[in-house]
Amino acid sequence: MTQSVVESTTEIGQELDRITTSRLFVNSARLIRFLRFTVDAVLSGRAHLLKEHVIGTQVYDRPHAYDPRVDSVVRVEARRLRSKLQKYYETAERSSALKIVYPIGSYAPVFVVDEKAGGKFERLTSSEPTGPADLYREGEGTSLAILPFKCLTGTEADVMFSAALTDELIYSLSMSPGFRVAARSAICEKPEERSVATRFSGELGVHLFMQGTVRRDGGRYRVIVEMYDSTGFVVWSDRFDVATHTDPCSMERIASAIAARCRFDYSPVRSMSVSPSLAAIRAFGVAARARRAIDEQGPSAVADALRLLTATVAKHPDDTRLLSATADSHVELFLRGMITHEAAYEAAKPAVNRVLLLDEISSEGNCAAAGVQGWLRWNWPKAAAHIRVALEPGDLVRADYLYGTLLSYVGRFDEALSRLHHATGLDSFAQPIKISVARTLFFARRYDSLMETFSEKDDYTNNIDVVRYLGLAYIVTGAREKATRLIERTAQSALLSTPRRVIAAELEAWSGRPYVAARLLEDKTITPGESALLAVALGDHAAAIASLDTARRRRDPLVLSLQFDSRFDALRGYERFGALVKQSRVVLHE
Repeated sequence: MTQSVVESTTEIGQELDRITTSRLFVNSARLIRFLRFTVDAVLSGRAHLLKEHVIGTQVYDRPHAYDPRVDSVVRVEARRLRSKLQKYYETAERSSALKIVYPIGSYAPVFVVDEKAGGKFERLTSSEPTGPADLYREGEGTSLAILPFKCLTGTEADVMFSAALTDELIYSLSMSPGFRVAARSAICEKPEERSVATRFSGELGVHLFMQGTVRRDGGRYRVIVEMYDSTGFVVWSDRFDVATHTDPCSMERIASAIAARCRFDYSPVRSMSVSPSLAAIRAFGVAARARRAIDEQGPSAVADALRLLTATVAKHPDDTRLLSATADSHVELFLRGMITHEAAYEAAKPAVNRVLLLDEISSEGNCAAAGVQGWLRWNWPKAAAHIRVALEPGDLVRADYLYGTLLSYVGRFDEALSRLHHATGLDSFAQPIKISVARTLFFARRYDSLMETFSEKDDYTNNIDVVRYLGLAYIVTGAREKATRLIERTAQSALLSTPRRVIAAELEAWSGRPYVAARLLEDKTITPGESALLAVALGDHAAAIASLDTARRRRDPLVLSLQFDSRFDALRGYERFGALVKQSRVVLHE
């Protein structure tokens, strides 16, 4: 086995010499340097280090501060090298069956023996992954055609809203890195022609199509949007509800949210170096479905999404968005009390390692790494470092959301709210952001701002955590009637879900009605953190501290906010509580 590898390495060196002295390459000093540098890296087991920044500084003499997103020299030269190698193997008289090949989306060459040239096929490369070559091909990003949205109600205002929304979407997505949006004039205008839109996948090279409907329902518009691939199958769909008259920025908000939810994360796509294959487009849809379950649905939906992710990752193990969503799903199951932090870490860590090996500046990958390091390991400096990488592009909602949440745990409330405000600007419909804003205002004891931001007239039935903090603000400020109305609505919606029952019982206990909370404390299915919240609301300080101690050992995020959470003010004189606060404090070392 060892002798075989040595002989293969010798053959690779000989093939490299033949290429660099050929007529096609002999006057291309920089390409030769690129070729030798990357081949040497693979043969010495350093394929995983072949990143765009490394090649830019080592081969093209760029300074250490070189930003690959601004200077595309490595991507341009990689395309030239692939093209020249292809031409070399098409025209050269070869004395070896071995070929040096650069897969699309990777700067690490692989070495194959061509059966047609008289050799036995073998792929000789390092054991490190070289990139998702089966998912991407040479190209210029993702081409998208946005069809005119169809108005299902007949008023002139509704028709104008639909047309304006289409324009906003064309604008927003044309500004999104990695997308090339077809001009309106290049796409059919008549609704009855939409059934033949997939012909543009051939004529214009369109990878994705977007269309939707607008329907007025009372005082609100319901917008349903779908994105489908070149074969006509839907890969992503969503819906948005906005007020018809009181929300003058509704079109911009919807367009911005769609652009945020449809962003491509793989760096070579965003830099317009490669284009996605049909498999990559469909994998994108699976990841988007999983992300929606993580952000907006219950634990069972997250578990179902994880099963789908696992099956899809088995087919496409190098899709960075799938890997990131897989890691996030395990973290989310931990946060919802379905698995331990140890189990979540063992399952999520390999996915995070692989995505960062494939694309070290992936924003979603770095957010996933931040979740693993933060929630599962309590390594807050590392979590913050990953989030800062994820923040650099400026268009990932989750990055701002995570950083805002993290800053709230260290008491930097104004900075936290600023980050969350930026996230809201990107996607004002995202429910996790609303929760984090409400929680941050509650920790900061800005109860008036909390009540002003989240009106009781709005329907937060599907966001029970916002209801919790709004109800607590009403109780703290003495707004008893508002608190009573909110509690009654919460109790009515709390019949099925245990977290909803806990929140309703907690609010009732703080309002002087302890009966449901006392019974629920006997329920063995509630978490230690939930037990602590009920116990402190009932005035049972010893039980609350005991439950918090267990919650800390299980790394329940509840204990991270003990130093700020006003619900635990009555415990601050207890020595054991003081120790818990100290043991659970988040320190960033920034």
